[in-house]
Amino acid sequence: MARNECSDKLQYLKAVSSAVLTTLAQASKIVVGFLILKLIALYLGPDGLGKLGHFMSLTSILALLAGGGITHGVIKYSAEYRNDKFSLYRLLSTASAFAFVFSVSFALLFLLFSHPISVFILGDSSLAWVISLLSVFQLVLAFNMLFSSVANGLADVKSFALAQIIGNLISLPFAWLLILKFGLPGAAIAIISILAMAIFPSVYLYLRSSLRFRFRLRKIDPLLLKKLSWFSLMLCVSAIAFPVVEIYIRQNLITNAGYTQAGIWQGLIRLSSAYLGFFSVFLASYFMPMISRINNKREIEQLTHKFVVFVMVVFAVGGGTLYFGRDFFVPLLLSKEFEELNEFLLYQLIGDFFKASNYVIGFVAVARAATRIYIISEVFQAGLFVSLSLLMGQFIVGAEGVTVAYMMSYIICFLVSVLALKFWVRN
Repeated sequence: MARNECSDKLQYLKAVSSAVLTTLAQASKIVVGFLILKLIALYLGPDGLGKLGHFMSLTSILALLAGGGITHGVIKYSAEYRNDKFSLYRLLSTASAFAFVFSVSFALLFLLFSHPISVFILGDSSLAWVISLLSVFQLVLAFNMLFSSVANGLADVKSFALAQIIGNLISLPFAWLLILKFGLPGAAIAIISILAMAIFPSVYLYLRSSLRFRFRLRKIDPLLLKKLSWFSLMLCVSAIAFPVVEIYIRQNLITNAGYTQAGIWQGLIRLSSAYLGFFSVFLASYFMPMISRINNKREIEQLTHKFVVFVMVVFAVGGGTLYFGRDFFVPLLLSKEFEELNEFLLYQLIGDFFKASNYVIGFVAVARAATRIYIISEVFQAGLFVSLSLLMGQFIVGAEGVTVAYMMSYIICFLVSVLALKFWVRN
């Protein structure tokens, strides 16, 4: 009995330390992201942030698609194979091959079309070199993705957290110098650097791990390759759907209301993405592996309800703090030029509340590899947001109309997801 109690205490302490490390890693990302956003807002203003909006959406897409978008698949199968070295090494070989081929193909495509992409994304063909640089960083992002995914799956939270924290910290002075000296193109490279700098601690920790140089072509598993491709398809849809919607809506804002309104909205969604990223990492690291190991639908439903309540409570506290302290936080995190967004911050926070809650149910589909359901859900969310933003734009001009549409979209999406979960459990 004493041994069992001791084991339970050790597991509890391990869970707490893992949660603390993950929180610190994500907190470092949020803080550095906010500081770089602050620098951009300070030196370039809403107009400059509006011009960088498309580029931020593009980097979001590439960050998710790095290595073929197999992050959740690698986490899932690393967790399942953690006690089976043979299967784990086959996973590493298969995932590495998949990530390498995808990243090289993507890089070549961006290099080939760097000029037209630069014109559309940055409004200037002379900045094609920035797009070319971003395409090359695909290989760096792919390695970071593999390292962090395997570390998460094997519950090696320390390695994952250290790589993230060190990478985030060393990117900050580099990014500040780029924005200060080179303006808009410097800010674009600074955004890339946040994603890329984790390569240095990641490579160091990888070379010291027992998994180094475990890639073997003869160990590539065709069946596992097929399974990973389904995860790739799910994340590709997710990575493309919302950022592409953002680009479309932002372009509509620029056309109808100007770069300043687009910049105001960009500042708002960057605030959102920073803290929503915490929930995404938390659910991918803890909730999804737990769901992957459960086969009973009722147990999955009960666990999902617990996590939904937990996310709602945490978000309500954080979101409430941001809203009631908006007159302090908005100028602090952005600049006084962005104070207009205070008028409709509540709409964004309500939308984020339901989006974060919806994440929990969405991860059930990912954990169960329910590709069709996940894709339908993502397309539905994207289509609903576009439709409502166009509709609300007829009544409320500028960023406020888009924010109201965002709130309405995720309230509807959450209600539909709850009903879908109940239907799945009972069938």
